[in-house]
Amino acid sequence: MAPARTTRRPRPRNSSALPPRPEPPRGAEATAEKLLQAAHELLDASAGVEPSVSQICERAGVKLAMVSYCFGGKAQLLEALFDRVIGGMMAEQEALAARGLPPEETLAVQVEATVRNLVRYPYVHSLGPRLAAGERAVTRMSETFVRPTRDFYARLIDDGVASGVFRPIDPELLVFSVVGMCDFLFVARDWHEDAGKRMDKDLIERFVRHTVEFVLHGVAADR
Repeated sequence: MAPARTTRRPRPRNSSALPPRPEPPRGAEATAEKLLQAAHELLDASAGVEPSVSQICERAGVKLAMVSYCFGGKAQLLEALFDRVIGGMMAEQEALAARGLPPEETLAVQVEATVRNLVRYPYVHSLGPRLAAGERAVTRMSETFVRPTRDFYARLIDDGVASGVFRPIDPELLVFSVVGMCDFLFVARDWHEDAGKRMDKDLIERFVRHTVEFVLHGVAADR
């Protein structure tokens, strides 16, 4: 049974940076970059609780009007943040596919990268559906994250089956399994703390190793 959701405790400031831009920001882009980084830090520190415009601007050290000037409003700022994070994750995935590593190594690297990214940006897959209601939200998350990752897994599983190292499995369920394990880690954060445990670096590293080994054993062909 999943632990009951309790009041989320603020976490220490996370110094992690957003995925890099293709080119260094200039002028208004530099201000937009400060706002995106501030929104990321606040969402991370509050376990996904949406910050106000004034909180974002105070964290970024800019005037209140800059959110509207740079993005058009807070909703558009959060959309840009979502696109930036997911875009960075998908770029990593495409670069990995181009390396031509053996299927087992590729899967291990991809699962570890996915876990670390969802730990680094724990708010991202809950932020997507909040950006828009109904069908548009589902379509946005599917097109930007679920479908590309499912297709990546489908090709990888086919290669692994052909090589005799993987058994046939549903790639969409593999996406749900990996993301679901990460999601529950954060749902259970308060449960861990109430039991006297901390979600510290050691726990994260053990969780990364566990998830990679769990997935690799789960997809391995019978030998």
